[in-house]
Amino acid sequence: MTNTATAEKFSGDDIGTDDPQKVFKNAPQKNTSDIVDSSDDVIHDDAPGEIQYKGPGPLRGESKLILETRRGQMIFEGRKARLDEDKVAIIGLRSFASYLRTIWDAAGCNDPYADWWLLKVQRTILEKETWMEEKIAEYEAMLQQFPNLTHEVAHSISPIVRDLRFSIPYSFKGAMLLMRHDQLVKTIMTANHVGMVNSKSAHLDLERSSKAARTAFQSVSGYRFTGVTRDCIHAMNPVAQKAAEIMGPCPSGILDDVVVPDFESTKSMMTRKLRLQKVRAFETSKKS
Repeated sequence: MTNTATAEKFSGDDIGTDDPQKVFKNAPQKNTSDIVDSSDDVIHDDAPGEIQYKGPGPLRGESKLILETRRGQMIFEGRKARLDEDKVAIIGLRSFASYLRTIWDAAGCNDPYADWWLLKVQRTILEKETWMEEKIAEYEAMLQQFPNLTHEVAHSISPIVRDLRFSIPYSFKGAMLLMRHDQLVKTIMTANHVGMVNSKSAHLDLERSSKAARTAFQSVSGYRFTGVTRDCIHAMNPVAQKAAEIMGPCPSGILDDVVVPDFESTKSMMTRKLRLQKVRAFETSKKS
């Protein structure tokens, strides 16, 4: 990822979401006024002998995902429900990132269910990622099994490039999973093309890989924003009861901060720190 002062500033996880309940503003155009002239980096204060320095501006960067297979592109785009054709909606990478934004923000507001769902997403991605990596290694070994006959994995002559306008680590984890799915698809199709695996077995693994990616992105479903907090649950007020009705009882390990997601927002980390400080203060007062 290349940092640049002229990169775009984004207001949400994905401005091309196919989720009808999400509305994101278009990203503003690049602004060259963000460039700081190093020759004017020093500001002299009125007080003699004192010098103030300008701080660095906000960090910006660009991320792109290159997809080389039709199956990879389909998972990226997802699919809206088609009632007339009896086809359910498929959550692609775009919608996955949009749903994650709601969960991520709720986690920063002390919603334990949001932390629970982030852990579900994390676990599912890791599980599917591990399976894909093992399959890629299996097929690559198959292609190189003969010392005097080697095969290079096929590549698209015109891959598609998608800008990733994400601000959440788990959205990028989803993109990494999709990249592995795309790589596995290419490797399977190459092995089938050169006669290393029959069409039936190849098709079966292609479907398994697509299903693994869809399952990972589907892991965001089921969460509902209710405004519940840990304090609500400890008090067992109506908000907590409604949340439990919708999503079930929240595990105690998550409520007590024993298990936490690998990635958190700064706000989420600060609220967690305050909770732990209150717990320590309460325990100290009990001992005294």
